[in-house]
Amino acid sequence: MDNRRLHVWQPVTCLERGRVFEAKCNYPNSGLCITLIDINGTEVDIIYDKVTQIQDYVWAFRHIGEIPGTYLNEIPDDEMEKESSIVKTAAWFYKMSNSDYIEWFDQLPWLGSKDIPGAEHHIYAYGDGVFEVISDYEPRFVIRTKS
Repeated sequence: MDNRRLHVWQPVTCLERGRVFEAKCNYPNSGLCITLIDINGTEVDIIYDKVTQIQDYVWAFRHIGEIPGTYLNEIPDDEMEKESSIVKTAAWFYKMSNSDYIEWFDQLPWLGSKDIPGAEHHIYAYGDGVFEVISDYEPRFVIRTKS
């Protein structure tokens, strides 16, 4: 039985829902930066720039295409209705509990979620795919709008 559960997460409300069509990912020496851009030209940098307890900026990250990313459709619409604090016209992200991605990471020969509790699976979907990140802290969000 699949115990994974998606939780709606909306740390910013400036991206238009269903209209985030461009994304960039950069992993320089200063951390991981995912940039999402919506149809209006609004950009949000999602920045993981703290050193985690496993001595890196994130535990792991991956990108999957739009078609494999349809597993996000598993969250029923009535779950969204329960989320009273969600701005329905703005894009939202997810956190996953009972994550199979964290489960996979825990099999690697290094520290894992049993050694360092508090790791979270963050999910950022956009028009062409999905970025997923495992981290033990929430990222910073930097917003740039077209003027």
